[in-house]
Amino acid sequence: MTEHYYRYWGKAQKGVDRSGDEYHLLAYHALDVAACGWCLLSENYDFGKRLAKQLQISQQQLQRLFAFLLSIHDLGKFARAFQNLVPHLSEQLTESSSDYLYTERHDSLGFWLVKGADDVIEAFANQAELPAPKVAISATFSCWLQIVMGHHGQPPKVRPKSLPQFFSTNDIAAAASFVKEMLAFWLTPDEVGLLFDKGLRARLQQCSWQLAGLAVLADWQGSNQHFFPYQSRVISLSDYYQQAQKQAAEAIAQAQLVSLAANPFNSIQQLFPFIQTPTPLQQYAVDQALSDSPQLFILEDVTGAGKTEAALTLVHRMLAQGLASGLYVGLPTMATANAMYQRLAACYQALFNPDSRPSLVLSHGARHLSSLFRQSVMLPEQPKDLSYQNQELSASAYCNQWLADSRKKALLANVGVGTLDQALMSVLPARHQ
Repeated sequence: MTEHYYRYWGKAQKGVDRSGDEYHLLAYHALDVAACGWCLLSENYDFGKRLAKQLQISQQQLQRLFAFLLSIHDLGKFARAFQNLVPHLSEQLTESSSDYLYTERHDSLGFWLVKGADDVIEAFANQAELPAPKVAISATFSCWLQIVMGHHGQPPKVRPKSLPQFFSTNDIAAAASFVKEMLAFWLTPDEVGLLFDKGLRARLQQCSWQLAGLAVLADWQGSNQHFFPYQSRVISLSDYYQQAQKQAAEAIAQAQLVSLAANPFNSIQQLFPFIQTPTPLQQYAVDQALSDSPQLFILEDVTGAGKTEAALTLVHRMLAQGLASGLYVGLPTMATANAMYQRLAACYQALFNPDSRPSLVLSHGARHLSSLFRQSVMLPEQPKDLSYQNQELSASAYCNQWLADSRKKALLANVGVGTLDQALMSVLPARHQ
């Protein structure tokens, strides 16, 4: 008899002295993360509109595709090898078995399962009305999967090992059943077809890092036990998702990612009332035409020419015209970053609507030495859950780092100040770049 997907845990508490349920069902964690992804790509944030335009699909289509993919981001946890990490957790769950060893990360296991298990491939093929071989070899599908399966900060391994090393036949059947449920829950047949659309591949690759970053963020926030307490009691997926949606809206809101309305640009004095007569460079920043496409300005002048004021004037104009949603200032040293942080603290709010509360984050490693920064409020840690291996922290562990370490939010804050190398890190092959 096929084991049901309700018999698999997705999160487990590290200690035995904590209140609440001992574990969180895998199906519910999947919906937690999907709900966070749905929220991130909603009209409340800029991500969905911008990425949908790049992909040349509607924002609603992208939102549903992304939520579906996030709902299967942890499919590798259906492996008996993973379930064995907490043996005999409950009589309601799958039985442990020493025949399966957890020697590969669950993100890679999930990728291999979707690309190599006949039952799972058939679920996609039937819904997309495509031959199973086309589903298995689709490069576009592989790109979509790598975006969400890489939610622990690095891509999954694409060269598969034998699935029976890690999954029982019941595990595969349960995973396939869950995939079918999620396909029906999120997507129309036409939207399933977008997962395999050859014409979408090049555009998807261009967007893949941004989407992967949002997948990581959705997983971190969807793993926050303050908003998503463990649920081991079985209720229907639709009923659970209704409550997950509300919790996701709160979780994403506390991350302070919302784009704020810009203050319309009228003059350079809005930011710098002390400027009576702009320098030629500053006047250039006021008058220079702006492009709708990506643009680079290089401002060079003598000391005292007002380069910083000119640069911030250009930023203000771009914000006001909807060409940007925030600002990051990268300086050569921590000392110069501290000085810039202090300068921006006096004027950055004028970039945005007076009724808004924009975030200003100092991001370098010695930020605690800045007395101005120490006035910032740091959020408390949530309860910890099980980390799987030394090199495979749980999403809750990463989420705690996100909450407690403002450096990780610097490039997502409304205004971030740090060193130049932190911006350059975003294009290096580092974990969670």
